[in-house]
Amino acid sequence: MKESPKAKDKSLEAPKKKLERLIVISSFIIGYFYIYIFQNMLHIKVKFIEFRTLIQMPLLTSLIFPLILYLIVKSDPLQRKPSKRKAIRFFQNEFPSKYILERCERCLENEKSCPNYIKAESYDHIKYWFHDIFHGAIENENPQIVKDTFEKGYICKLVYYFSWTLLFFYVLGILTIVFDHFYLYIFDEFKFQLSASQIFFPLALIIIVILIKSLNKADEKSPSGCWQAWREINRINVSWLRSHEDFLVQLICRSGLGTKRFRENDCNACNPRF
Repeated sequence: MKESPKAKDKSLEAPKKKLERLIVISSFIIGYFYIYIFQNMLHIKVKFIEFRTLIQMPLLTSLIFPLILYLIVKSDPLQRKPSKRKAIRFFQNEFPSKYILERCERCLENEKSCPNYIKAESYDHIKYWFHDIFHGAIENENPQIVKDTFEKGYICKLVYYFSWTLLFFYVLGILTIVFDHFYLYIFDEFKFQLSASQIFFPLALIIIVILIKSLNKADEKSPSGCWQAWREINRINVSWLRSHEDFLVQLICRSGLGTKRFRENDCNACNPRF
């Protein structure tokens, strides 16, 4: 029995919604513990509140949660931001749409001889991949590969954003300790005052970050963990593109007034990107 479009949308949205909830809730919990543990240095008073009671507060659901959601999740720098950071570069370099762009770059034709020649700034390769191929031919042929691709991508995003959240509050915790003692040294009687939780909090955060990064390396030559899984699933998608050259010719080369077909330049044949 064929899955309806609505059922498909729900099955693809489920991992995304789960990712958003996990990042928002984990960011809030870490932030709350930061404020609670360092309240004396921040010169505020915070009572310990159970998480179930905490998330029912109107301020959180109407302001804090949406703020975290749109600042971290919706902006999605791992997916969209041009960056030289290793994780971002690795994630974006594995996009199958790059195969479509580089396919044109390897072709003997150029933008003058072929009306359908794709240039990077046009983003046509992304449109072809996402709308016509990934959510078109591939999804019709094998819906599971689409679900697997999204899930593995969302796991990478969870690992990336969670690591940065931990690192942010680690640095914030260290700076809070330094500035508090600096303040005491300048304006008050200096005394070294740290509770066990104030020592443990940043220490635990940096240990978790190190552990996550050691198990998930976004290394171009030898990735591991979620990054290796992301590469594997996208190499499967690229393999599909390679084995359906006639489909790509009809979709891209012969689109509109196009009469050309892909002819690889011999100079580039020896060094394909994918």
